[in-house]
Amino acid sequence: MGTEQSSFQDRIERIRKNAEETSSKAPPPRTDSIWQRLGYPASFVGAFVLGVFAVFLTRYIQYHTVGVPEGGQLDAQEIINIGLASGAGFFVSFFLRDRQKEFASSVTMGVLVTTFTYHNLVWKYPDFFEVVYGEDWVEFVEKLTEPSSLYLFGNIVKLG
Repeated sequence: MGTEQSSFQDRIERIRKNAEETSSKAPPPRTDSIWQRLGYPASFVGAFVLGVFAVFLTRYIQYHTVGVPEGGQLDAQEIINIGLASGAGFFVSFFLRDRQKEFASSVTMGVLVTTFTYHNLVWKYPDFFEVVYGEDWVEFVEKLTEPSSLYLFGNIVKLG
């Protein structure tokens, strides 16, 4: 009976030690501030803005290197814009490689929304875009599109 009692006590002691080791390895309770917790959702907004900026930048570079596209190149121009902006967004997200998978959709949405609605900003702020891009580019965009619309590969969809 003595050995049964001692083996039972040994098992209880092992269980207690395992429980203590497990509790010592548990992560401490979170003490993040509200600003640290809001950083995660805000980074999705930042990724979207990154996609928007990528479109602005690629169109700027494209205009200053190639100029105003010709009539037959418009559909190819949109595909090139999406490709360049996506490439720029991917390049920047490369530096965020730990979070790239999570924010890739936000960058892509920023690229697509800006690609198809960019001309609305040109209609709203033509003076700014004349300074940045040039008067001939603003005239080209206004001739090709309508205000408050989507421009989908040569098709204009009125929004209001």
